[in-house]
Amino acid sequence: MESGFTSSLSGGRASPYDAAEQLRLEQVRLAYDQMTPSQLVAALNALVFVAVQSLVIAPHVLVAWLSAVCLLALVRIAGATAFRRAAPQPAAIGRWRAYVIAGAAASGIIWGSAAVFLFPPMNAAHQVFVAFMVGGMVAGSVTTLGPVFPAFACFAILAVGPVIVRFTSQHDVVPYAMGWMALVFLVAVIVIARRSHRGLSDMLLLRIQNARLIGEVLAMQGRLARSQEELETLRRGSR
Repeated sequence: MESGFTSSLSGGRASPYDAAEQLRLEQVRLAYDQMTPSQLVAALNALVFVAVQSLVIAPHVLVAWLSAVCLLALVRIAGATAFRRAAPQPAAIGRWRAYVIAGAAASGIIWGSAAVFLFPPMNAAHQVFVAFMVGGMVAGSVTTLGPVFPAFACFAILAVGPVIVRFTSQHDVVPYAMGWMALVFLVAVIVIARRSHRGLSDMLLLRIQNARLIGEVLAMQGRLARSQEELETLRRGSR
């Protein structure tokens, strides 16, 4: 990534707009760099989740849900491959950023649907396991989706929201308390992800600015070398 910074940012002082475009490119690039491993982990977690819930949920429901997770994972991995092949420039990054957000939202809908379709009404242990699995996926996505904060926010809200509704709609003290705890978790993880996003953005912006400064120094060195060569040529010609 360092070489990409230097090659794309050298040669002239950047305007704030250019720096913002480059920052957005690097944020999206980080999200796509982590896409393949994160989706493989998601598929593996979904497989374990389905295996545990198979004790209380109908097989055809589990197969349909697992198929949706795996299909979306394949689509998002293909998108990451296409991004690397396209190597888009900063001005064209908006479309790829929208794909990251859309993919995260779709993933949030699927994982949130577990609170509807994989939530056994009369089995507290498996209900807690649903909350544990969804919460773990959201916590893990702080790192993978944090560079593009709207993508993380969409995933977290769509995944945890149905869990909150499902628990708080039960007329019992323990599930109701768990629903409110899930809400507190959602707010806390969004705040943490936002702060992480800001810290990462500051770090990336510093790298962008440093790369531009290096490019300017190299350009000045080149101009100085050419000036010295021209001066030496004039001296030789005057002899």
